[in-house]
Amino acid sequence: MARRHSTDDAYNPYSNGGRDRSDVDYTWPTTLRVPSDGPKLVYLDLNHWVSLAKALSGHGDGERYSSILAACQTAAEEQQAVFPISDSIYMEISKIGQYRQRRDLRRVIERLSGYVAVPARSVISVHEIETLLDSLVGPNPRSIVSMDYLGWGVSWALGLSGFRVMSPEGRDVTEEARASHPHGPADFDALFAGAEMQLSRKAIDGFAPGDEAELEASKDDRLALFQVAEARAIQEVEQVERFNDDSRWRRGRIRDVVAGRELLIEINSPLWEAFAARSAYLPATAPPDSGFLDAVFPERAQARRAFDSMPSFDVSVSLKTSYHRDPNHQWTPNDIHDIDALSSTLPYCDIVVTDKAMTSHVERTGLAERLNTIVLSRLCDLIGHLG
Repeated sequence: MARRHSTDDAYNPYSNGGRDRSDVDYTWPTTLRVPSDGPKLVYLDLNHWVSLAKALSGHGDGERYSSILAACQTAAEEQQAVFPISDSIYMEISKIGQYRQRRDLRRVIERLSGYVAVPARSVISVHEIETLLDSLVGPNPRSIVSMDYLGWGVSWALGLSGFRVMSPEGRDVTEEARASHPHGPADFDALFAGAEMQLSRKAIDGFAPGDEAELEASKDDRLALFQVAEARAIQEVEQVERFNDDSRWRRGRIRDVVAGRELLIEINSPLWEAFAARSAYLPATAPPDSGFLDAVFPERAQARRAFDSMPSFDVSVSLKTSYHRDPNHQWTPNDIHDIDALSSTLPYCDIVVTDKAMTSHVERTGLAERLNTIVLSRLCDLIGHLG
């Protein structure tokens, strides 16, 4: 947006304008199919999966969770609840050094979730952006394909296409290969499902003792995953220093600052692609040197309300704003994983069980109430919500 100079509260960097979320209804993505009935969607943070893994493996600390494990298993078997996992779960488990602990986690996750997964936040953001701009600007001439919120396997969680058959020229010939499979399409599907199952298991199990050569070969890929989250955490640490340089920002438009950074860092690419696809619909009266945001949102308050209406964007911005209100908070890559996970699940799941600190931030920001989602910090409290 073009820089504006004003002493009005709406533009004064130390005013309350931009401090809190706009009072605006959510714009739910029309191309993301979320189950409206059926089993409850229950998302568990990794620390709670660890507790259930201890119960399943017979660990001494797991006995107190055995009744909760039994209740969850009954709920899953009777289709009262689905326990999806996320890309954050896969990435956090990949940092665990002990093979036995990863294997125990894989066993309980496989038993309760069956590798049902939610999409990566980056995928959800695209659907939210497209629906928002459909209503504000006009339809995308290259409209995106509708998809289910729940999918299966590590590929779904990471936003990847999964196994495909490619021709020597690089053309996707999966459907042709499926139709011409000598044992029929059903056998082809079973073959691919088995491969996805093994991949999902391996993504959690990691490498067993004796797999040193394979472990070394994958080192660069694993480091890349860790470095992305670490770099994003460092960006938040740098923002802490900026707020510390002038503490009035924390009393003023802190949310506007966090939201602006969220636009630039997290959703910039899909947002501008969506704007560019709709360039023919932009107002002809817009100044020639103005950007897409200026053309669609002549006033800053309009942009604030529009982006606050995107569910996953609101979750991420609200939580990061809450964290940044505390100048003493020490940002870690796990904070980034947790915020990403809640951005993908808090708006779309029925129940989220996270840690005590995150539950406090969710309650403080009013997210649970706005999204009508049950948020718990204690695994034992889940039993009463499964029936």
